[in-house]
Amino acid sequence: MQQKDMENLLHNLSHKSGNPEAEQAADRMRAAMNTPQGRQAAQKIMKNYGNSLEQAAHLAQAGDLNAAKKSIQSLMQTPEGAQLAAQIAKMMGR
Repeated sequence: MQQKDMENLLHNLSHKSGNPEAEQAADRMRAAMNTPQGRQAAQKIMKNYGNSLEQAAHLAQAGDLNAAKKSIQSLMQTPEGAQLAAQIAKMMGR
């Protein structure tokens, strides 16, 4: 999975999921990825965990939000995921 693929996937989730919570999360993720730190973390995530992220996105698009959430939670426990999560939290003023 390349960064452009990830951006497209997040765009689709943020505009086509029909789930406002998922849409907001995807929008925040896309915004975080547009910062230097976010891009660096995203590149590491895609290199090491791209398949898992893609699987989570497909689960979410198929409506299995619980399985997608578990997959993303596992990803966020990695050093790269934690870095990206911290960037998102910073952007949200937390």
